[in-house]
Amino acid sequence: MLKLDTRNFSESAYFGLEQVKATVEQRNHKKATAIVQGLPSYISTWGLHRLSGDGIKYTQAKSEDTKYKGQVYQEFLKTLRSLSQVAFDYQTPQTLIGMDLTTYTGLNRLAIELAREWSFWAPTILGEAEDV
Repeated sequence: MLKLDTRNFSESAYFGLEQVKATVEQRNHKKATAIVQGLPSYISTWGLHRLSGDGIKYTQAKSEDTKYKGQVYQEFLKTLRSLSQVAFDYQTPQTLIGMDLTTYTGLNRLAIELAREWSFWAPTILGEAEDV
């Protein structure tokens, strides 16, 4: 069982968003905040496997206007993998789909909490949300 120190949890969220800031073009930072703030609902509704699939879809998009979404999703999944120490490939949704149900459910719950923490830090790091 994974035991989390709340300081480490918050630090993981903070540094994950720092990676988003470094990865996403500056003109999309405020849009990225809006995406981050929607993550808890997204994961609760669709789950991590869908997030992984959408991350791939958006990063491979030809439109530069949506590529940032995939970058945000993939950075989130990288942060989750590092924090949880559960081995999964964020670029292969099948690793999440084929995962033991108990492990997947726990990981999904942890992801929702991490998404909430990201939502808290996003305006500070990326700027106030802008409509997508």
